[in-house]
Amino acid sequence: MEHNNTKSLFVDVNRVQNDLGVSRAKAYEIIKDLNKQLKAQYPRAIIIAGRVNRSWYEEALMISAKE
Repeated sequence: MEHNNTKSLFVDVNRVQNDLGVSRAKAYEIIKDLNKQLKAQYPRAIIIAGRVNRSWYEEALMISAKE
């Protein structure tokens, strides 16, 4: 099932790099830290290495999900 006009549930390293203006290595470090925080708060959360839950990412950056 394909969803063409919807956002992915996860943010990848490229998005973190672009949003924050950091190196690829730093972006991965940020993703790893956010995933660790998410798992600590929500133990049943699905974690994907190299990606972070979009809602958790936007909340961490205080970005409004409204566009």
